[in-house]
Amino acid sequence: MTTHPLALGVADAFLAMVDVAVPDFVEALYLVGSTAMGDFRPPLSDVDFVAVTRARPGNGEQIALAEAHARLALERPSPALDGIYLTWDDLRDGPVGIPDGPCVQRGRFFASGCHDRHPLTWSVLATSAVTVRGPLCAGTGLWRGAAHLERWALAGVEEHRGRWLGTDAADEATLLAAEGVERAVLGMCRLHYILATRVVPSKSGAGLYGLITFPPEWHRVIDEALRIRREPAAACLYETPGERRRDALAFVRAVADDARALGAGGGAPGGG
Repeated sequence: MTTHPLALGVADAFLAMVDVAVPDFVEALYLVGSTAMGDFRPPLSDVDFVAVTRARPGNGEQIALAEAHARLALERPSPALDGIYLTWDDLRDGPVGIPDGPCVQRGRFFASGCHDRHPLTWSVLATSAVTVRGPLCAGTGLWRGAAHLERWALAGVEEHRGRWLGTDAADEATLLAAEGVERAVLGMCRLHYILATRVVPSKSGAGLYGLITFPPEWHRVIDEALRIRREPAAACLYETPGERRRDALAFVRAVADDARALGAGGGAPGGG
């Protein structure tokens, strides 16, 4: 699989800056997320990464890393970096027991956070990570935990359900916007796929799974989410944003109910 040159360019620029700011600190760099799964889609996609170090950064190293990421964000604002710093022990121990640590969100460095320290990241590291520096993940004693991935996906279903369907209602401006529809619809397809197979798909792959798995009544909203992700310049499949929002919310509700049944050991997926 060919890695998108924009993603590789950002990764190389990141290593060049960090190597100057904190020499010999980053011992391995892996690209995960859409880059690793052949679904990198500018301008929607960030460059998701896992940087591996021998030890956690001290105060001086944290300051140097924050300055390096700030410079990189100024020089290369898009696509943005998004990811985490782990130690080799963290890779082996897995996301369940490790503490919060350094992370980057939309190009901004944070000294401590839980961002992306979850089973999905370890699953992608095990199956499809792009190695930019260091050994292949398969040879590092990487943590694996399918049951934890399932529990994480179930929690994600409830988070999506609460976000889009909660008593405060979904943020109307967000769901009326194209990117909100893409996140809600493909995100739910992805979580359902994980619960059905214990495999992490790309967002586009999750959408195609949705077209195969769910009844025809949902195909238009899934096709619309795929259009937004893959062909944003193509014509919208809905006459009004309000109509699209209605279908997106109804889809989230139906898939959340079906995903709950999957997580409880229910029957075959149906989405109705």
